[in-house]
Amino acid sequence: MRVTTYSSIRPFLLSIVVMIVSIGIAQATAPDDEHLKRHGGPTESQPQGHADPDLLPLWAALASKVSGPVSVSWSHLWGTPKAVYGILSKATGDSETAAREFLSSQAALFKLDAALTGFSLASSRETPMGRVYVFSQRPDGVPVYGGELKIHFDRAGHVVGLTNTTVPTAKLPMVFPSLKPEQAIQTAYGQIPPGLSDKEEPVEGPRPSAKLVIYGNTGTPALAWEVVIPTSGPTWQVFVHAQTGRALAPAQDLNRYATGTGQVFLVNAIVATRDNNLSDQADAASAVPQSAYRSVTLAGLDGNGFLDGTYASSSASKRRVSSASQTFVFDRNSDGFSETMGYYYLDYAQRYIQSLGFSNVNNRQQVFSIDRYKKDNSFYQSSTKRITYGTGGVDDAEDADVVWHEYGHSILDNQVPGYGTTLEADSIGEGFGDYWAGTLGAQLSGGFQDVCLAEWDATSYSSATPPCLRRLDGTKHYPESIVGEVHDDGEIWSAALWQIRAALGATNADKVILQHHFLLTPDTSFNQAANALVIAAIGLDYPLSQVNTIRTIFRNRGFTVML
Repeated sequence: MRVTTYSSIRPFLLSIVVMIVSIGIAQATAPDDEHLKRHGGPTESQPQGHADPDLLPLWAALASKVSGPVSVSWSHLWGTPKAVYGILSKATGDSETAAREFLSSQAALFKLDAALTGFSLASSRETPMGRVYVFSQRPDGVPVYGGELKIHFDRAGHVVGLTNTTVPTAKLPMVFPSLKPEQAIQTAYGQIPPGLSDKEEPVEGPRPSAKLVIYGNTGTPALAWEVVIPTSGPTWQVFVHAQTGRALAPAQDLNRYATGTGQVFLVNAIVATRDNNLSDQADAASAVPQSAYRSVTLAGLDGNGFLDGTYASSSASKRRVSSASQTFVFDRNSDGFSETMGYYYLDYAQRYIQSLGFSNVNNRQQVFSIDRYKKDNSFYQSSTKRITYGTGGVDDAEDADVVWHEYGHSILDNQVPGYGTTLEADSIGEGFGDYWAGTLGAQLSGGFQDVCLAEWDATSYSSATPPCLRRLDGTKHYPESIVGEVHDDGEIWSAALWQIRAALGATNADKVILQHHFLLTPDTSFNQAANALVIAAIGLDYPLSQVNTIRTIFRNRGFTVML
């Protein structure tokens, strides 16, 4: 795209701003009070960003050098670009030096100095599309909460994506706290909503912690203590002003939940038997016929007699099963069966990710528990990187769809640390978790009820036939289908991804979906994510027909696609 004058580009820029970030949200039906209290911030509409008018000439200068279409979304706090996608540079190679040079050349556009003072390389990852560099913001050695610049190269060495969550005025006159960390923790306890501490039992492991950060999410950067309080249920995060002791935001639950709730079931008992009439019957072994079970190889065990391996570990469970011969054969009346299900299907998921060409997406040991939470719910804790599977109703780890959904949250947290700070970002996370469960389950189901998720778990709370936690074939449309509840709104995203899967095939769809996560920010909107997925498909050299199919599916869902 060639633009030579400011006067010619300004209307175009304003149209981009209006189309990408001025998203009309339909009047929402309020979610239940428990959800509002538990999730805190992301219950209103997506924050809307607009360009700082003083930056438009700088944006025009960058846009004039771009080859082809470009997509931009703007920070609602600072008026700086939050995400830019397109062919943004010539092919300069994908080195750290090239990344720094590009960022330095555009620093003024982000209200930063050209020397990038206070920025250091946090990570570098090779992906199927190209290399990603992440630079963290630490003025005077104090980290800015969520402050990052990410540069994405394609395989030819072009910059094709830039995401920015920095705080332009982060340097403070003083970075020495008046408040002690233990005082901040006490203040944080006072911010937890009454009745929501979920302290059903003492928490083993992580204790409350306080980390000094620069917090800019209010629009005024401040030195703050980031306090994290783990419990047997929610993991609470509170930011406390390090000078005044004032809470800067409501308590936020960091956990990512799935509502509802050896030898393994093939996905789950209903899929394995193709019988929608099965029910839990209080964990009775007789509730499920022997034909539902499959003997599997448990790969990667470290040989210590427990379900500990390269990519999964049940070590967070209270009462673990063990076997000196590495034989873990149980029926569902034993918690050992849930442990085995969790281990096998988490390990399965990571091995599949690596088969797609990703060697660094959540490539770690996923620790989980199957007997610590008595409610019909499961959650991923970003503070501990652990997954907790609940035991209310059908034990959640008995259903691979629930196992994989929670692992989806772990994947996103690994690719975009701190992901899910707004309603739409959180909804995308829930939608991806549902899609991830569906696409993995479809590999094993023989085509049985692939669009119905967690039907075994859902027998405890659904009277429908088949019983489904959620479905992947919905017709919800953006923005009028938004209701302000992340699982419901996530069905817009999961249905679009499922359509992409049907059109591109499972392998191509799963690969581009995982790839586009690297282009997201913690507060991603539906429109930003849709454009990121398009540029990821282009960067992976998918045929034009497939790229156009992705565009059409997203546009038909109501998303604004500029690329």
